[in-house]
Amino acid sequence: MNSLDQRRRRFGAVVISLILLLSLASCSPRRIGWGLLLWTVQGTQAKAGTIVPVYLKSNITKVFVIGLESEQGRKIEVPLWQLELYRSKSAANKRVAALGSLVSIYLVAVKDGLPVREKPDNISKKVYRLRDGEMVKALELVKGEDLYTGKQKLPGDWYKVLSMDGTLGYSFSYSMRVFDESRGEVPALERSQTDPEALNELFSKAWRPAWYATMMEENLVDLDYFDLRFGFFSDAINKQIRVEMPGDSKTFSYNSITQESGWLEFGPSDLRVKLEGQDSILVAWGPIPDGEPEDLAGWKAGDSYLRFIVPPGDLRVTIRAEEARRSSAMKDFFASLSGKNASALDSQGLLKTTSVSGSSLELWPSGSFSWKGAQALPAGFAPEEGRDEEMKGSAVFGLRLAPELSTSWQGGFSLYSDSGRARADYLYRIGLDDIVLARATPVAPGMLVSGIDNRLGMISFAFSR
Repeated sequence: MNSLDQRRRRFGAVVISLILLLSLASCSPRRIGWGLLLWTVQGTQAKAGTIVPVYLKSNITKVFVIGLESEQGRKIEVPLWQLELYRSKSAANKRVAALGSLVSIYLVAVKDGLPVREKPDNISKKVYRLRDGEMVKALELVKGEDLYTGKQKLPGDWYKVLSMDGTLGYSFSYSMRVFDESRGEVPALERSQTDPEALNELFSKAWRPAWYATMMEENLVDLDYFDLRFGFFSDAINKQIRVEMPGDSKTFSYNSITQESGWLEFGPSDLRVKLEGQDSILVAWGPIPDGEPEDLAGWKAGDSYLRFIVPPGDLRVTIRAEEARRSSAMKDFFASLSGKNASALDSQGLLKTTSVSGSSLELWPSGSFSWKGAQALPAGFAPEEGRDEEMKGSAVFGLRLAPELSTSWQGGFSLYSDSGRARADYLYRIGLDDIVLARATPVAPGMLVSGIDNRLGMISFAFSR
């Protein structure tokens, strides 16, 4: 068929369409069914989800002729892809009910080249390529393949969608924003105009407090502050971020992520995240000191910011190595007792001691302790003050001493009472008939013990088998 014949055919189709429209306008036409508009008809009050009478279907011009009951029966043409045809109005109503809240939902691409695929997975044939800012109509929320960046699952859902040229396929919502036409404006967005690479960087890595790197590099791991439960954790399914710290836990719920001045803001919460590099982020949920100090590795109660990093190496290996070191230190402690005085331990390896004031301390090789008569000691010396009943808990040999203390003290241990109070750190020196204890001064996590609390003095506990 030559170009002249093609033009004649198209002209004839247009004429036929016009004749049909004129005839429909001049009489009471017969409906061929009811149509559900999948996409809003621009310039009319016919929004997506509206049910309209359908009078004609033309496969030549690929249009439906529909009536607009809200506009005094005005008749217009709409593309075939823009409408689903049903024999009865009740059937069309059932389809609207099935669509539910999706009836007014569109998805908008926030980057160029996003694919619409044949199936809801990441390997199926691409049936359409979206331009940046192009919309598709959401028709169905479907179960599809989980998508990952590294080992982190990407947040989002698979939708069956309709493109503006009538192509049907499936899109994943991670790099798209939601437009709800029923609200009259664009609502808060799950993925606002943010840098997708920044989001990938944030959600694809396991972030830990910045002090982890220092502890690992200097081999000064403190397991009270170095644990798999501490870190910055994202739950994309429930749209939550958790910040887990020693002694504190914060959960931030969000429904939007926007970007401003280098910060990712998780609205409506106060959480803000700044990517400082490939392996460092600054997380804030309140004010940051003026100048954003370089060293934010530490954290204390009341702070509203913390730096997180991707630590080098395997945390589990580091934790196991520190646990083994502590176990070895405890064995060395009890071996030293046996070497100093064979009668220091009973037949079960238990160390029993008593101070001049009558306070008694027992240590088990299993890592437990019992302390009685703490009220007879200077206030602040025992793990808990003013206790006249027995205290029980665990003993951990994890302290490392600074060189200036190592000449006078053999080592150190920490006591944790079962009541859950803060730990109490002690230095010890083993004699022939006694063990001398002193309270260590508090130090920052991952630091060497460098002093004793001179206000409390040193107390001798005699072996008392």
